Amino acid sequence: MSLVAPVVPAFSATATPKGVEMAPPDPGGAAESTRPTPSTAPQKVFVGVYLNRVVNLDLKQNTYWMDIYLWFRWKGDIDPTETYEFMNTFEKWGETNISEKEEVSELANGWKYKEFHIETQLHNPFHFGPYPLDKQTLRLKLEDKSNNSQIIQYVPDEANSRYNPNIFIPGWKADSYKLWTTNHTYPTNFGVVGQKTESYSQLNADLLISRHPQHLHLFKLFLPVAIILVMVFVVFFIPISFFESRVEIAITGLLSLIALQMVLNETLPPVGYLTLTDKIYNFSYFMVMCSLIETVTIYFYFKRNEQLSRQMDRLAALAMLIITPVAFLLFFTVFQG
Repeated sequence: MSLVAPVVPAFSATATPKGVEMAPPDPGGAAESTRPTPSTAPQKVFVGVYLNRVVNLDLKQNTYWMDIYLWFRWKGDIDPTETYEFMNTFEKWGETNISEKEEVSELANGWKYKEFHIETQLHNPFHFGPYPLDKQTLRLKLEDKSNNSQIIQYVPDEANSRYNPNIFIPGWKADSYKLWTTNHTYPTNFGVVGQKTESYSQLNADLLISRHPQHLHLFKLFLPVAIILVMVFVVFFIPISFFESRVEIAITGLLSLIALQMVLNETLPPVGYLTLTDKIYNFSYFMVMCSLIETVTIYFYFKRNEQLSRQMDRLAALAMLIITPVAFLLFFTVFQG
């Protein structure tokens, strides 16, 4: 089924925006509204989502495009397909929305049904604490823009909602997919004096993704760091008489680490916390700094005693050989973030 032209969902002229109450029926003979009141049970609407594609995943902007099939199934007089909206749309002007049939379909036992094929760009904040071992959630939020939770309640059609098993996201794999609902309460009366705050039924479709292949991401990111640390480790086996060479190697390693981290940070958005990668780079800076301090200390205090300086170098090398693997193990387990 191909998309032919951008179409914006038609919203009912009788729909009531959030925070605005409908006028009471005309006592002069007009038919009474069939809209449920807070004293009656809300109209249940079964909502299903088939996720067909995910494209243009942008980690820096926390955005992605979803190609979905969305359907509604309900019993009642309120048509939920006229008043739904996506709550985390990033750019609505680019959305394409095509109804498979213009009119509502009548099913057996009084059920009503309508289906849409939609492509839209969405936004959901990502968390990069465990990067590059991070897992991300691609979320679709759906809410009725006019009828609160006392009038309409969404029910996830979990039995029929799926994601395309051939879905392809470069560098990622799909782990799981689930639909769930919640009541979203707005802490405002939208300017309507005397009206209480309201909650609206919200449906969420979550696709959980993880980096794939994960070992390749680790290899690409941390192999240069490991090579630089080995290079710094070799410094301890160079005689202190080659003081300038030892300092140059350590400083070169430090500058290389800084350059690598700057390139790496270009792929991620600015975040207000340390990622796993940040912690490893900061630890590497510390180890290079320790090697510089050890070199300078030996040069000034033990250069006349070559045997003692060699013993100090061996002790420093042994300490680094023990501390580095232990620190990396802790970072990848306890302090992963």
